[in-house]
Amino acid sequence: MGKRKRRGVSLGSLLMLAAAAIVVALSALFLLAIAGEDVYERTGAFIRTLSEQAHDTGAPVASPTATGAPQPTPTPSPNASAASEPPAGRQSATFTLAASGTVAAPKAVRTGALGEAGRYDFGPVFAGLGDALGDADLSIVTLETTTAGEEMGYGSYNAPPQLLDALRERGVDLLSLATEHALDKGYEGLEITLREMNSRSLGACGVDGTQGTALQNVNGVQVAVLSYAYGLSDEGSAQTGGDERGMIPLLSAERMTRDIVAARLAGANVVIVLPHWGTKNRQETPDSVRELARTLAEAGADVILGAHPNVVQGAERLRVTRSDGLKYEAVVCYSLGSLLTDARTSENTAGVVARLPITYDPQTRRTTLGELACTPLYIASQREDGETVYRVVDVENAQAMDALTPEERENAERAAQAVREVTGQSDWEEAGQG
Repeated sequence: MGKRKRRGVSLGSLLMLAAAAIVVALSALFLLAIAGEDVYERTGAFIRTLSEQAHDTGAPVASPTATGAPQPTPTPSPNASAASEPPAGRQSATFTLAASGTVAAPKAVRTGALGEAGRYDFGPVFAGLGDALGDADLSIVTLETTTAGEEMGYGSYNAPPQLLDALRERGVDLLSLATEHALDKGYEGLEITLREMNSRSLGACGVDGTQGTALQNVNGVQVAVLSYAYGLSDEGSAQTGGDERGMIPLLSAERMTRDIVAARLAGANVVIVLPHWGTKNRQETPDSVRELARTLAEAGADVILGAHPNVVQGAERLRVTRSDGLKYEAVVCYSLGSLLTDARTSENTAGVVARLPITYDPQTRRTTLGELACTPLYIASQREDGETVYRVVDVENAQAMDALTPEERENAERAAQAVREVTGQSDWEEAGQG
């Protein structure tokens, strides 16, 4: 009798799980349906244009609509089952998001960070940032290099894992890995990088199986961070058969829209999207990028933080109508530029930290985006003790600026002025904010 009873309970549980799965699936289909064909039909041309622009730079682009990658399975929030009825009396919660651009450590940067004992120390490289990134509840940057170490062979896009120590010291919480160089050292290099990050309690997004659609609790707010690359480099593609495992999510408006909806169904209160898009070294934001940003905002993205051009581009506050017929606001930073690079053009040495307070009200289920603050950064290169070293500084930090040579202080001020002009909120386009 006991065995029969256990079998009966197990069968009932299975039936309940199956019924729940059907409800979730039907809900997802319903949300996608009411999103309207306009969210999907307008996207093919945008992505094709993005691919063409990336090809202009000599970078290979995998077909963004044929990634071969399995669709991610959302990780349910503990409160997902109660999403239809918010807890009575629950108060609004606010957190601060801080984000900066891409991090790479080519030979010139590594050489300056190599100590007398033969050990790398990138702490001084980022010391001039102060709390620009760390004084936030969620801090995100894009890691445009693996950190697989010397055994895998250093290069422009493979660095010592001590680079991660310095980022963690500056308060970085989450690294986006969805770039064209994520697989330059093959799957093994990516796996080593993930292990090194995990050992330092650094979160990862932009790799299937990581926190692509998992929810993070930030001050009581469920936050989903999604990250996508435009394609793979020649080296990465050759090493992995064009990413036959589908480890790196690629830019596809259809997939990105589905992922945003899946994150919402899993309980996300706020959705942040990190697209690796656009054209290198172009300060102008292409129309196709702007259109894709609007598509993502309409699908449910609250914040969109772009990377890849390696120069700072403008910011925009979009007002869109979503599938429920209501108006919503989304903040887009089209490119956060570089946080660390050896490039010395004035555009490449100018970076930014974007800070944004975000408030979620569980009673109205609405997100309020506060005032975007953009802190100018400068990547200095100067001689210290007979060596060329790189120093990333917050230009508004007087102590960090005092540590620069007079020439580099002047360059930093010019870089800061350029960033202020590009990101000035008075220059945000009102057109298209209907």
